[in-house]
Amino acid sequence: MSAFENFIALLRKDAPTHVELIDTRLELFRSEPGVFFKDMIERGVLPKARICQLWADSQGVAYANPMSVAISTDEFEQLPVEIARRVVAIVLNTIGDSATVAMVEPTNTRQIESLAKILGKTVSPVFAPADEIETVIDMCLGTEGDIAASLQGVYEQIPGMQGAREIKTTEDVDDLVKSKAVIQLLNSIILTAFRRRASDIHFEARADDSRVRMRIDGDMQTIMSLPSAVHTTLVARIKVLCELDLSEKRLPQDGAFELKFGALKTSFRVACLSSLYGEKVVLRVLGSPTDSSQPKLDNMGFAQSIFEGVNRVISRPNGILIVCGPTGSGKTTTLYGCLSELNRPDLNITTIEDPVEYRLADISQHQVNSGIGLTFARVLRSIMRLDPDVILIGEIRDLETAGIATEAALTGHLVLTSLHTNNSLQAVTRLIEIGVESYMVAPTLMGVLSQRLVRRICSSCKEQYTPSETELKTHFKNWEGVPIKLYRGRGCPRCFGSGYAGRVGIHEFLEISERMRELIMLNQSPTLLAEEALRVGHRSLRYDGLKKALIGWTTLEEVERNTQPDVGFTPNED
Repeated sequence: MSAFENFIALLRKDAPTHVELIDTRLELFRSEPGVFFKDMIERGVLPKARICQLWADSQGVAYANPMSVAISTDEFEQLPVEIARRVVAIVLNTIGDSATVAMVEPTNTRQIESLAKILGKTVSPVFAPADEIETVIDMCLGTEGDIAASLQGVYEQIPGMQGAREIKTTEDVDDLVKSKAVIQLLNSIILTAFRRRASDIHFEARADDSRVRMRIDGDMQTIMSLPSAVHTTLVARIKVLCELDLSEKRLPQDGAFELKFGALKTSFRVACLSSLYGEKVVLRVLGSPTDSSQPKLDNMGFAQSIFEGVNRVISRPNGILIVCGPTGSGKTTTLYGCLSELNRPDLNITTIEDPVEYRLADISQHQVNSGIGLTFARVLRSIMRLDPDVILIGEIRDLETAGIATEAALTGHLVLTSLHTNNSLQAVTRLIEIGVESYMVAPTLMGVLSQRLVRRICSSCKEQYTPSETELKTHFKNWEGVPIKLYRGRGCPRCFGSGYAGRVGIHEFLEISERMRELIMLNQSPTLLAEEALRVGHRSLRYDGLKKALIGWTTLEEVERNTQPDVGFTPNED
């Protein structure tokens, strides 16, 4: 049996309800296996990842999604970009004298031999579809050069642009925002953001030029400076994508748009605001551009006790779970992780979000729109008439939303929501400060999870070191000279010299005890609530952060920067 026939057999077995469609399309494309493969993906016979896996299995190789693999600069630069584009292949990783290479034709021995000569290594081929490989090539190999080339193209369109502050006429703007050079420049900046794992892109007008910054692993980093007129042009291009008013430069405007780069399709939320030297525009990347899978609670870095506590709360038929923390601390991702645990056919799950960041299968999602009066409270009142079992409210912002949420919990619904507070205990008092009566908070609130995101040490340059006595005495109570090893990143091409790659959550979880319900009902002070929380084993954010520093996930500096000091931590606890 040929590899293609083997693929057909596997496909029929995996998608029995589509056998007739498979056979019909097979007759059209029997002599063109690659076209048939693409056709099956486009027609949604199975999820793309599963079809790719079957295609790889039929050829006796592994399937690897290059967009979900952390590829270091050293590795992908081993293969010149011209060759990578011509043969549609990219180096995923190297170990000693062996290189794992993602290829469209992983059984092409001539191509494998040629790549082995170029790399000077033994090639271990894996399969990846062309669109995924080409997207990674654009992200990893083309962005810096593309930005320079696109900028040159823009300069050529407007003589003297580098000294200009504004594009004077509407006709000039129309011509520019549709020009290939401007489109490529914006796309290259966005691809650079993807490559560097940025969550936000900032275009900032200054006195003499424009600055492009990105928030990478929670920190703002300057990427480049651009002439002022280029800034004006990019802002206009972004407004066109969002269908905003190009002539309005004084009032704030909000919008959204989607872009597709090969195998990537990513959504952006956009905010424009006038500043002293021109408009500032911020693009928020919604979701991960390289990972469209639904978040899972079991891979979010929870301590075992916190993981079990959260699961206990969301397993109850009714009540409220609050996730709290500042903007950008991963609250929405955690809430989606809870939904992934709950999602099953016998439950009616509904969400109210602003905006919808992940598309979830089999879950009814609703986006608020304050511009037409579609607020959280208004949507929530309507949802209560749709017979929900579980309700996710993106954020509690006012008394009306908080009141309906607590009433929903009292009437037998499980409510998951977020709140902006610094720690778990403050969330309890915050609900009462908003105006919810304590007799409503006490019986409905089941648990509060507070979290922060800290930078994760880069695995490629991670090293162990011995901290100073001052550090140890500051962070670890009852330290008696016992040797403790901690970790840090030296800095390498993969992490762009920062020593960090990605982020990990640190958490504290407060599960409401019966005694705490009594204290809440009686409007007792936060101090008494804190004492009761400690009695039942509550641990602080810093405690969890120090544990993660000890096991080498993050550094003491990151923990200290993102958490408040408390009573400390004994290394041999737990």
